[in-house]
Amino acid sequence: MRHLYKIFHESSASEFNRVYEERFNFYSTMRLGLHIKPMDQTNFYELYYVPTNRMLKMITELYSISMDFETTFKTLPNVAQKQFIIECISEELYNTNELEGIRSNREEIVRSTKDVLFNRKSKKRFESMIKSYFRLLDHFEYPKTSKDIRSIYDDITQGEIDSQELPDGEIFRKDITYILKKSGSGKVIHQGITPESEIIALTEKLLDFMNNDNVEIPHIIKVAVGHYYFGFIHPFYDGNGRTSRFISSMYLARILGNISTLSLSRGCNKYKTKYLEAFEISNSIRSRGEMNCFIDIFLEIVIEALKQMNAELKEKNHLLNMALRKIDGDPQLGEMPKGHREMMFVLAQNHFFDSSSGLTIGDLSEILEKSAATIRKIVKDLLEMSLVEQKGERPAYLCVRRKYFEEARHVE
Repeated sequence: MRHLYKIFHESSASEFNRVYEERFNFYSTMRLGLHIKPMDQTNFYELYYVPTNRMLKMITELYSISMDFETTFKTLPNVAQKQFIIECISEELYNTNELEGIRSNREEIVRSTKDVLFNRKSKKRFESMIKSYFRLLDHFEYPKTSKDIRSIYDDITQGEIDSQELPDGEIFRKDITYILKKSGSGKVIHQGITPESEIIALTEKLLDFMNNDNVEIPHIIKVAVGHYYFGFIHPFYDGNGRTSRFISSMYLARILGNISTLSLSRGCNKYKTKYLEAFEISNSIRSRGEMNCFIDIFLEIVIEALKQMNAELKEKNHLLNMALRKIDGDPQLGEMPKGHREMMFVLAQNHFFDSSSGLTIGDLSEILEKSAATIRKIVKDLLEMSLVEQKGERPAYLCVRRKYFEEARHVE
């Protein structure tokens, strides 16, 4: 089915109106109970979509990929799982910042993420945001009120919003805001909802839509629609995108699994042009509330991002299994106590799932549940055998000698 906005450019006004009326009144059309008013227009249009075979095929593919991903993830040993989570959260935060034009670097985010995971005392940048994403991996409650949305916003954007751009209303913004075309032309392509009372009313209506399990709409499509509608309302002066992507991740976790949901922002950033264009198309009079274009693009983005993350996970898991065979068959380690092979395997997990640094004596002591003295003895042996190397001092980081794994990669 051709998206309605394309027919707008190809048909006369009367023909376009006929197609719109026909689609809106299809027996299979799902009317969503959410309304928009395109900029500079007087008419309101109810959001709707027409279920298509392509849509159903993508939903099936998404479920299949997420199940495959979760299965692979569960086979990983504990250290690899933790390091992969750190990588996913760091990548998600980096990409959501990129989309918002926030300057950050992956190394900074990785360090902060590790500090949060290991409960290290710090006051680093993005700490509140990182803690929010960690809550996605644990038990959390879906937002039910506008105040819940504001709380999520405060956590996600803490310290990253200019004071003049902070919400100045009771919950949200009280003045008008405009969204400009990202091409730099300065063209206004959308105007956020005003006044604040209307923002609150539409936000509450959106939450009712998202949290109503009696609605006969596939959950993933509800997430796509909700993601769009939050952007249409645009309740804040700044930080709407970050907040919306996080909330969408909360709802995606129900169907994709907690780890899989950490792929949304990387997908939106990778396909940034298509992602932003989908909002512009859906906001315009050309679409008249038809959501097929946005839903299709949202599904495509999530599928492609999850495919990439799944491929990365499988490659690392394959390399780790090769390394384990190398360690188990190493004659030097075969003559040593079991603890030496265990440490090598822990360092192997760190190597393939966290290439930024090694592990400290304290890290190894905690992971292997052995005293620091025992760990130092094993490390001393492995250093003498030229199986590991040390980087830096105070703290010193231990890692497997790189050539060791270059040789391991050739083992089948």
